Amino acid sequence: MNLYVSHLTALRYWRGEAGIAASSPARVRSIADAIASVKDAKSLEPTHYGLIMSDQSPLHALVCNRDHRRYAKSLKPNVWSADLPSNAFRRIAPHLYVSSPEFVFVQMASQLSVVELAQLGNELCGGYFLRSHTGFGERDGLRPITTRAKLEAFVASMGDVRGAKRARMALRWVCDHCNSPMETIALLMLCLPSRMGGWQLPLPKVNKPIAAGKRLARYVGGRYYTPDFLWEIEVDGKTIRITAEYDSSDHHDEDADAQHTRIRRNDMKALGYLVTSINASQMGGARSFEYPARQIARDLGIYRHPLSVARLRKQENLLALLRRESFR
Repeated sequence: MNLYVSHLTALRYWRGEAGIAASSPARVRSIADAIASVKDAKSLEPTHYGLIMSDQSPLHALVCNRDHRRYAKSLKPNVWSADLPSNAFRRIAPHLYVSSPEFVFVQMASQLSVVELAQLGNELCGGYFLRSHTGFGERDGLRPITTRAKLEAFVASMGDVRGAKRARMALRWVCDHCNSPMETIALLMLCLPSRMGGWQLPLPKVNKPIAAGKRLARYVGGRYYTPDFLWEIEVDGKTIRITAEYDSSDHHDEDADAQHTRIRRNDMKALGYLVTSINASQMGGARSFEYPARQIARDLGIYRHPLSVARLRKQENLLALLRRESFR
């Protein structure tokens, strides 16, 4: 008998650095042998491998049919009867399997809205992870546990199973390399369609290094300049680069660091880059976020009508939803 960990429990596992190193690829063709009782699950000592199993946080696991579901305070079985792609699970111990990050993305699609799922996708493809209760951590070397391309390929292989349609829709607003929750929130506020409360701007490249060259190197302190967001447009045969960066006080505790950042941005502007800063106070509400969003839109050559009361309300609701981070 095997235990196939899924949903929120598997997501929390992938938020731990130890889990990444401990797991190995596994080909699971069927979960007909899935453990469905608390006694059997505890016999594998899942907590020893960083898997939460308690009355307050039940362990989520997959079973193959409804007859195998045995609900308990510390165990929550979820039925999965569809086919399994080759990379659906990783093995972390004998008889103990955890859903891959790509499989978790599809599983959570049945529990989250499209907006929340896009937010989760950016975390999975980013250099950070949310902690269980509050705050976030950075992954070693900011290396993500999956990529947008891998998520797309996995979702495509799932056909029309439950959650796949919502997962495909959410992937429209997933980028590689977001390195903090606030970068993800800013990205979605800028790029989600107006009907969802966003500014409906095109997706940028996120944390993509720009080769500086000899002239730029003296200004940016190295061979590369890496803005948080980068849009590149062609105007009369010339490439125009529009950049935006989120100013986090967490990264600028000292006045010298903040001053260095301001100097660098002024130098970039002098060299022809269109630079917009987004600070923490501007992320505090839809009205204050309007200034950087409208500036980026203007640099992109996109006109947006003045905010109506209804649209402002949608943006406030979106911002509140993104801050909630209900999938911790």
